[in-house]
Amino acid sequence: MRLFVAIRFSPAVRAVLLDAVDALRRQGRGTFTRPENLHLTLAFLGEVEDPAPVLAALAAACTGGAFSLTVGGLGRFEDLWWAGVRDNERLEALALRVQDALRQAGFSVERRPWRPHITLVRRWRGPQPRLTVPDTAMRVERVSLMKSERVEGKLVYTELWAFRL
Repeated sequence: MRLFVAIRFSPAVRAVLLDAVDALRRQGRGTFTRPENLHLTLAFLGEVEDPAPVLAALAAACTGGAFSLTVGGLGRFEDLWWAGVRDNERLEALALRVQDALRQAGFSVERRPWRPHITLVRRWRGPQPRLTVPDTAMRVERVSLMKSERVEGKLVYTELWAFRL
């Protein structure tokens, strides 16, 4: 199964992100992130046969307690537009702990610098969007192990396990 580690959003943050997706949809075309798939990736694992080592690594890495996270701003990687995450030492430390624990468990986790972002649309076709994603804060209390699969042609993300911080 195809797995990744993520933070899921509070209703307030989800609402702001959905407003941003709707605003982009009115301004151009692309592959828009479905509402239930909005997330912040901490680590991508790809295909994993046995999730047990992943669970053990995450149990060890998900420490440090809950913290505040602020989503806001808009950016892009070529034809992908994303909402940003304000600088956050606790988030950065969590992501690095998760990635290190997964590497120590034998998983091939990307080594390039982690850039927190929330994908809003891929394959964007349209003018430069006129959009502001307002700063919206939430409390991060858990980390989710997610499964990614295609179901009837749609990309579906399912939470398999959650780890309290």
